[in-house]
Amino acid sequence: MAPKRTHDGDFFAKDGAEPAKKRKGFSVGPANLPDGTYRRKTQKIKSDLIQKAKVKKAYAKIKAKESATKAPKSAYERAAEEEGTTQGTEPEPASLGLHPDRVTMLNEPEPEPVPTPAPRPRRPREDGKRQSRPPKPSAFTKEMEIAEKRKQAAEARQREREAKQKDREATLRAKRPDQFGKRRLGRESNVLLSRVQRMVGQ
Repeated sequence: MAPKRTHDGDFFAKDGAEPAKKRKGFSVGPANLPDGTYRRKTQKIKSDLIQKAKVKKAYAKIKAKESATKAPKSAYERAAEEEGTTQGTEPEPASLGLHPDRVTMLNEPEPEPVPTPAPRPRRPREDGKRQSRPPKPSAFTKEMEIAEKRKQAAEARQREREAKQKDREATLRAKRPDQFGKRRLGRESNVLLSRVQRMVGQ
């Protein structure tokens, strides 16, 4: 039989106390790992964490016991113990005299200041104009050189194409027969000679 509902609408026992919640243990890694390397690794991590927590708890208990038995000392008391003085004695008053290092520093003669050379005034140029600085090197000098080389190479290729075209046209004209159907050997020899000269010149 189910417990009776209270006025608040909760299913609690008649005494009004909440049922005790079960404390769930912590988990490391996924719960559904198969038995193997990863599962053993997560179990090792969990056991290490439990061990560290136990050590921390034990240390906290010991520290609490010691602090309860001994009252904490202030920083002044610890400093006094280190110097070997007791709490009852007052510290020595500071002397009004100068520190010995300060006295020796004051007694030493002052070093002579090294004179700094005065800056030389600029001489005006003979023609009266201001001296111009050398121009700053351009950031794109290398790129400009490369572009210039490419441009020159393109122009050379264009000239070569034009020369070959002219040579072709001259060869066609020279091979064209005359009005009687005979070859014009003079024209052909001139074209062949110019082609040989160009090949030798390269």
